[in-house]
Amino acid sequence: MPRRLHLHLIDSTPPPSPPPVSPPRLRWRALLPAALLAGFYLLPWLRWNGRQALLFDLPGRRFDLFGLTLWPQDLGVLLGLIAVLATSLVLLTNLVGRVWCGYACPQTLWSGLFRRIERGCQRHLRSPRLAATIKQVAWAGVALWTGITYVGFFSPIDQLVTSLWPLAWSGWEIFWVLFYALATWGNAGFLREQVCIDLCPYARVAPLLSDADTPQICYDARRAEPRGARAPGQGGVEERGRGLLDPVSASDYAFRAAHPALAGPMPRFADDRLGDCVDCGACVDVCPMQLDVRNAPLPDCIACGACVDACDAQMRAQGFPEGLVKVASENAMRQQPQRWLRPRTLAALATLMVLLAVGLHHL
Repeated sequence: MPRRLHLHLIDSTPPPSPPPVSPPRLRWRALLPAALLAGFYLLPWLRWNGRQALLFDLPGRRFDLFGLTLWPQDLGVLLGLIAVLATSLVLLTNLVGRVWCGYACPQTLWSGLFRRIERGCQRHLRSPRLAATIKQVAWAGVALWTGITYVGFFSPIDQLVTSLWPLAWSGWEIFWVLFYALATWGNAGFLREQVCIDLCPYARVAPLLSDADTPQICYDARRAEPRGARAPGQGGVEERGRGLLDPVSASDYAFRAAHPALAGPMPRFADDRLGDCVDCGACVDVCPMQLDVRNAPLPDCIACGACVDACDAQMRAQGFPEGLVKVASENAMRQQPQRWLRPRTLAALATLMVLLAVGLHHL
């Protein structure tokens, strides 16, 4: 009998849980910047019919674009291509939000690369002075190679690299390599969010291109508020039966938490009355713009999704549903139907169609 009981206990032991797997969106968000940076550094090395595939040859007054050669009299084609790209960016912004800022903007890409170098030095080097020195050396190397790559789109990259030592560059090549290197080193290493907030014209225009149906980073205050730490294992608001707050109360709690000096201290709540936000600060720690997504609206948010991933990780650790911070439109958060026929969308789409039609007609 004891033996049967022993076997029964062994059979009832649950199997070990599998190791956690990163969601697919985390993997592609990590791979996309690496792919774009690699594409930038490799693009000037591509060859097409024996010539550099992409080259603005200013002394020769020709522009090679993957087999298509544009001469000064073809300036209208180049301006038309720029107009198509600009209109496409307007349409993309209206439909899916600021994905350019969050995933493809050079400032975002190089700032992220410099942050990874900085964190890697701090993590692997015990001496703070040595870590700071190695960081600056690595930053300078990346910035210098970035400057060489930029100039490589205007001067043949192979000649530029082979004449690096001994240095045989022209005065203009030296000037522009150092200019772009210093710009990369300063913008990505030190200015970072100030470039997006104070210097970028697209950041000022982007809110005008959006509407109530444009996706953005949203904080579900009705489910999250009032925020606060609590003992683990109590379940989310749906499990506890508290449900969602009304919009006015949720907005009031979020405002009071964001402006304690103005609104006064928050009242204390029992654990079963708290929302799903545990006030861990993870969303703020990972934000490259040093913003708190809970203090919406945030016109300076670049919609990179770092806060979404950080919050979802905390929700999984607490056993709560994901989506406390998510990508959604203003109408979606209000549970209103999405509109497809919108004035800004139709205007951008019509302009793009006209530009493409004119371009095809002149080919």
